[in-house]
Amino acid sequence: MLGLSLAVFALLPGISTFYLQTPALGTRKAILPRLTAAAINPAVAGWPDKYTGDKVVQRLHDTFTVQQADYATLIELDVMNWPTWTTAGNDRWLENVTREGKEMPYGELSYLISGQLEIVPKDTGVPVLVNPGDFVTFPEGFVSDWTVRKELNWHYFLY
Repeated sequence: MLGLSLAVFALLPGISTFYLQTPALGTRKAILPRLTAAAINPAVAGWPDKYTGDKVVQRLHDTFTVQQADYATLIELDVMNWPTWTTAGNDRWLENVTREGKEMPYGELSYLISGQLEIVPKDTGVPVLVNPGDFVTFPEGFVSDWTVRKELNWHYFLY
């Protein structure tokens, strides 16, 4: 796993204008109580123990945002120790089938390893493509339509 993550990171171009915009959220233990209401979601089950690192991870934005990652931020946020999620073999996430009105029951910061996802926020109606090497900030309560364009593999961190 470590070798794969480092290889993916090494392929990313550096971007010097990537900034963290909010303060640290606290330790993993401080994150846990906020997620208990959404614990029935499979992505949340077992959180925060799914995160194998020991760094305090910061959220990048307070609003839905897609931005390209740079190597320094991947290291700073300890992305290689975040759990992974895939749409492979998951009938809920078939390619080119839109899931309408998906609401995020928790905040999530995601890093797309491979695949492509189209997200259409309900508040704007403007499609946004998420590509490999992108960070996505999903605030709690964010509602959108999701269409998997290519099978997804990503790292995620819940807050």
